[in-house]
Amino acid sequence: MSSKLKWMIMGSMFVVLLFIFLLPQKKIVIDAEAAGDFYLPPETFEIHWIHSVEKEEWFEVYDIGDDSFILTESHFKTFGAGVPSDSDEQVEMTDDGFVKYVINDPYPDIYLNVSENVKTKIVQDDEEVLLYEMYEPYTAVEITVENVPLIKQILGG
Repeated sequence: MSSKLKWMIMGSMFVVLLFIFLLPQKKIVIDAEAAGDFYLPPETFEIHWIHSVEKEEWFEVYDIGDDSFILTESHFKTFGAGVPSDSDEQVEMTDDGFVKYVINDPYPDIYLNVSENVKTKIVQDDEEVLLYEMYEPYTAVEITVENVPLIKQILGG
């Protein structure tokens, strides 16, 4: 194999690898104060927590838009502060005892505070991301939809 052909092959491989590492991919980005970013696939997910007053689990289901989130459902067991009061869809009782509200409201970003007291977590495809174990108590977290190059995902920031 000639030297010129070897350089062309190596150069082509370098360009392909560079393209792969720099090509942005749509991701759910979890950005916490003073911690590296955490990435999830851009698929439907749930945010779970224990309501601070009612002491019952609450969770919301989010779909992914072009560059935002759509809060599709809210599930809770008891009525109290912050509970939705109306829905365009009929309210449903689930088999596991939750009241299910269909909402379909868009959100450009999601902001929350993580706490072990409320067991803040994200559930996606039967995988649980225990935010309350990943971050210090009362850490502010911003969740966004972004196009992120693979190199940034690998380097964690």
